[in-house]
Amino acid sequence: VLYVLTVAACFGRRVDENILKVLCSSDQFGGVIEILQRVETDGIIQKQGTYFVFAHDLVHQAVYDLIDVDEVGELHYNIGLQLVKDISPSNFPTGKESFVAIDQINKASSSVYFTDLSFRNHLATLNLKAGERLIETAESSSALVYLQHGIRHLGRDGWEENYELCLKLYESACQACYLNGFVNRVVFYAEEIDKHTTDFMRRVKAVWILIQTLGSSGKPEMAIEKAFSALRELGEELPEGVTEADIFSTLSSTKALLSTYTKEMILNAPKLRDERKQWAIKIMDNISPFLFQINPVYLPIFGCRTVHISLSHGFCRDFWFGFLSYAHSVVSILADIDEGYRWAKIAGFIIDRFNAKSLLPRFKCVINGGVNFWKEPLQSTASALTESSKEAIAIGDVEYVMYGSSLSCVQNLLCGNKLSTLEKDIAVTVSGMVRMNQAYFLFSQLSLQKAVYALTGIKSDPFEIKFASMKNETDVISAFSATRPFLVQGVYFNIIFTAVLFRRFDEVSEVAEKYLSFGQQKSRLQDLFLVFFQGLAAFNMFRHKGRDTKWLRIGESSMRQLQLWAGHSSWNFDNKFFLLEAESHFSKGEYDHAEMKYLSAIKSSRTHRFLHEEGLSLELLSSFYEACEREDDQRNHLSRAIQCYKEWGALGLLNDSRFAGLV
Repeated sequence: VLYVLTVAACFGRRVDENILKVLCSSDQFGGVIEILQRVETDGIIQKQGTYFVFAHDLVHQAVYDLIDVDEVGELHYNIGLQLVKDISPSNFPTGKESFVAIDQINKASSSVYFTDLSFRNHLATLNLKAGERLIETAESSSALVYLQHGIRHLGRDGWEENYELCLKLYESACQACYLNGFVNRVVFYAEEIDKHTTDFMRRVKAVWILIQTLGSSGKPEMAIEKAFSALRELGEELPEGVTEADIFSTLSSTKALLSTYTKEMILNAPKLRDERKQWAIKIMDNISPFLFQINPVYLPIFGCRTVHISLSHGFCRDFWFGFLSYAHSVVSILADIDEGYRWAKIAGFIIDRFNAKSLLPRFKCVINGGVNFWKEPLQSTASALTESSKEAIAIGDVEYVMYGSSLSCVQNLLCGNKLSTLEKDIAVTVSGMVRMNQAYFLFSQLSLQKAVYALTGIKSDPFEIKFASMKNETDVISAFSATRPFLVQGVYFNIIFTAVLFRRFDEVSEVAEKYLSFGQQKSRLQDLFLVFFQGLAAFNMFRHKGRDTKWLRIGESSMRQLQLWAGHSSWNFDNKFFLLEAESHFSKGEYDHAEMKYLSAIKSSRTHRFLHEEGLSLELLSSFYEACEREDDQRNHLSRAIQCYKEWGALGLLNDSRFAGLV
């Protein structure tokens, strides 16, 4: 009886009767089930469904400790040997029984049981299959355990005795470490592969994982350098210096080439068979999010290169980011919004053609974060980003969990969704970035969190976390101005957004100049909102800072931009255009027109669910009525603005002195 109990204890606190049935088919373990059923009445072990369960963790541990320390490994080995004998690596079962069997063998840690080379290879292969299966189901922590056991079973001579199996184990271990955020372990496994492999195509997967890891862990410069080196190895030479003329020329010629293709021709194009070209596209896809932040001039080049490779050699499942980069560049550089939007949608159709469901979270993240807001309601793209992040979690796509969450938080702020919900979402995102060692996105997220804290009245400093080497926004700006302009612009934008709501328009103008010192792109949603905010600030500066016509020119330039964009998405931009029109009329003394446009801005904000901008429009109309000495209208509309801000959750904003005695 005691021996049978120790056998059961080898499986943990509970063991499935179906597994014991396999075990009982051997002479050594015959009768185990019958004996367990007899001792069930003693209270040591109980039957719960198909499981035999020890009465308590302490009971299980006490029984397990009865096994002699010199015999425990042999018992696990014999149990595992019986269970794994019918498991085929080529047809690895999906049930838990396979993992239980492999666990038993792995617990037999002594090398005395693993002297036969073919058996060690068999065990290593089973652990590889288990690890791969767990990576597929986003259980990367458990996967890494199996992969490490597989490497251990091969031993120190694994590279010489079974090179292919060793390579696959190290590649998968590399991937599992990336998914777990174990940066140093990724570097270790990648270096081991590099040491034992001279053919670049045999180590390209590890290089690809290493690039992802370096980029997402706060070392994007190293990731970019590694990616460019890999692309050269694959025969894709890229220009070292890229000028605006180069970009415009490359985009224009690619646009002309694509004009000869219909959507149907693209969808029926052949598949890409050239493995070197496939990996080149994967690596360009891999590095593009980091280039977007550090050296965005290469994104149009990458996008056009992907288009040309696809049209010349065929399409593959990883082409999508290149096509989206091209589409995004057509919008932001060539200013052809309709054409860029059309090609972005076609990229989605091609993903469907390849049935590449695992890529959909990435695709949704990029298209909603970079293209769709030009045409579709911002609330819709913000919701899609939130969903894409959840889908990325389900498949273990760490990088795009963080990327999608970060973009989602920004868009939820800009479309005026409830601040209480957003504050919680940002806290979860920051916690995930810390846990997964995703330093790359952290600092801009902390800056966003600080803006939300200011609006909601939370008295806390987001930068006071152990993971953050920067203690405030000034540190971030000083550290990254030379190397990561988009990160710094993100920090500046959060400062500007807060200043607009607190009506600190001189600060808006000052910080906007710093933002634009890095270049006047129209590639991100923040760039578009900056135009709006800069216009509001300029008209205010004109009225209150000596009526300098330079401010009027800036404001009217912003107004013309918003009018153009409103032609593509009245939902997103009408209310902003109307508000700038109102401010322009007010500044010029055209009071009747100004009042009409303020009311149009309020109505459009309400209709299109921009709650915070409804509040802002009401408040600016209140200021207009004050200037017109219409006291009742001024109080009425300020009261309505306060109600909007309350509903939004901006209690910190309502503590501002301009609302004293009114809240």
